[in-house]
Amino acid sequence: MEIGVKIFPEDLAYAKRMAKYCDFFEVMAIPKSNFRALKQIGKPFTVHTIHSHWGFNPANPDKRSINKLGVDAASKAADILKADLIVVHPGELDTGRCSIEHSIRFLSRLDSRFIVENMPALSGGSPHVGGSIEDILRIREKTRKGMCLDFPHAAEFAHQNHIYYIDFVKQLLSLKPKYFHLSDTRIQGKKDMHLHLKEGNLKFWYFEKILPGDARVTLETAHEFRKQHHDIILARQNSMV
Repeated sequence: MEIGVKIFPEDLAYAKRMAKYCDFFEVMAIPKSNFRALKQIGKPFTVHTIHSHWGFNPANPDKRSINKLGVDAASKAADILKADLIVVHPGELDTGRCSIEHSIRFLSRLDSRFIVENMPALSGGSPHVGGSIEDILRIREKTRKGMCLDFPHAAEFAHQNHIYYIDFVKQLLSLKPKYFHLSDTRIQGKKDMHLHLKEGNLKFWYFEKILPGDARVTLETAHEFRKQHHDIILARQNSMV
């Protein structure tokens, strides 16, 4: 099992400091960034496409320009950094023109490096595509894409829909993802808080037990060196390597 840390292109100095403690980095592929500079870190990379914070939304047919810009930047970053995996969000239903069908058409055109992340229930009041088992199964069947299992997203979706989140995570694991996002959160807060491990109320110990041996796990916690270093130590101590 491998443990990674999520970074942005401007986090070169922090990543260099953290590099001896983790196995890889997941970089957010912000368009027009200097991805070549990150090669100085000397670690493997995965890539994450920009998401709704930048206006990216595959479910919205009116977002074609930003959607294309997002996946093109992610593909470029992956080419430069020799990343074999690119995480992409399937979108949200923020206007009446949005639909899962638009997401599926968009995602189907992406190359095999792209995998689809499961989503929480809402984003700023708009329902997400890809939160429910039904959505995920439909996306997988139609696009043939792999899956990134985000534990806090799954817990938040389950809580909002009155499902015990451990049971929901078990359902997602039956789809055999091999790439994961991990942080803590407080699920009653109805959003992904990206807390350091054991700062929230997720059953971290249970996630440790059920991760497959060949998993790659990205920590999506804040860049506070001592706390994030402690996250990695916790993960390694609990047989996630």
